Amino acid sequence: MISKDLELKIDAFIAENKENILKDIATLIEIPSVSVDGPAEAPFGEGCKKALDAALAICEGMGMATKNYDYYAGSASIGDKEKEISIMGHLDVVPEGNGWTVDPYKMTIKDGYIYGRGVADDKGPAVLGLYAMKYLKENNIPLNYTYRLMLGCSEERGMGDVEIIKQREKIPTFMFTPDADFPVINGEKGIMSAEARFAHDGAHIVKFFGGSVSNMVADRCTVALKGISKENLGELCSCKFDVENCECGCLKVTAKGVGSHAAAPDGSINAIGMLCEMLSKVEALSEAERSACAKAAATLADHNGVGLGIDCEDEQSGKITHISGVAEMEENEIVLNYNIRYPVTAKGDELKARLEAYAAAHGFAGKVLSDSAPSYRSVDTKEVQALLSAYNEVTGKEAKAKVIGGGTYARNFPNAVAFGPEFPEMPNPAGEGKGGVHMADECTSIDYMMLAVKIYIVALLKLNELEL
Repeated sequence: MISKDLELKIDAFIAENKENILKDIATLIEIPSVSVDGPAEAPFGEGCKKALDAALAICEGMGMATKNYDYYAGSASIGDKEKEISIMGHLDVVPEGNGWTVDPYKMTIKDGYIYGRGVADDKGPAVLGLYAMKYLKENNIPLNYTYRLMLGCSEERGMGDVEIIKQREKIPTFMFTPDADFPVINGEKGIMSAEARFAHDGAHIVKFFGGSVSNMVADRCTVALKGISKENLGELCSCKFDVENCECGCLKVTAKGVGSHAAAPDGSINAIGMLCEMLSKVEALSEAERSACAKAAATLADHNGVGLGIDCEDEQSGKITHISGVAEMEENEIVLNYNIRYPVTAKGDELKARLEAYAAAHGFAGKVLSDSAPSYRSVDTKEVQALLSAYNEVTGKEAKAKVIGGGTYARNFPNAVAFGPEFPEMPNPAGEGKGGVHMADECTSIDYMMLAVKIYIVALLKLNELEL
């Protein structure tokens, strides 16, 4: 157990640094940093480059040694030991999407919560990890390991930063990423990307597009129709659709859904599925168009794999999930991209075969584009037990490690887990379909953030005592 004196010392440090923690988070939130393809001097775009510059400047201001890996990533470290313990966060964010009531790129404080794209995923958590390291440095803790904060710049878009990091730095002896929930995430589902193509004759559907990123449920989807009027849609178009006549003579229909992270689709409403379902009932469309839309809609009628013929579950990680985050049209084919999170005991090759066979049997073309195998680590390791102990001692709980559907940096390293900073019990003031990561009005509690800093400090102190 942590002593009362130590707890008071940590609490005093957090109180003294609270305003600076919020200020540093605000600095990063103000920089839109969606990862995109960029030139050599900014491989993930100018936004990510600016965010990394700002973050490293904050670290340097604390007297930490910093490195910039050609804007693929950066790091800040304390200590000079051979073995390293790393905290790895990311500075890139998903696109802001629609439905915000505040400016997504200006941190807003309201009723004890901060709002903004990245406050919870993952700029805010990266800053919390930084301040845990600052505690060790300012209090002259004798370090048995080098402690390094790694700052990636493309976690949300396939983790293309990881290989560069592995080339430039040694693999850490242990690593945790503050990019999930407490208490400890000792397993992550497999992540599969797939696509399906639904052919039609193009009689009326001119354009079809929706969503913005593959790992976020599409909250908007638009179709442009020729030779179709509002009257042809009749009562099919409710308030969940925007309908307008375009100058080109087409009718533009946009479905308005509710986005969420691909790993947690409960409560979301997929705009792609909404639009396809509606179009499948428009009698003025050709039979081929209605059929294509009906088949596409059927794949999104659930989010537990049934619509793709790959439903499965296990005791460790629960049910498979699938969503479509991006839709487009190529010639006379509606093309949907799927993000699939499958149980830790499932086999990717078997799911691939099932999906492709199901697609062929149901009249559309389906294929798997990529597959990242599940990761799972024993809860009995001393590192995981140290993190669990830190969380339980600070909170007074007896929580156990768990498996998630999200994919974090931890799956790319041999001895790594995800560790906070989200608390499952934290109230969500933004309302249903908002407030979470990848959602509009992304927010998190200031009090819970300060509690997370405390847990991280205690965790680092416990790890420092281990012989790894």
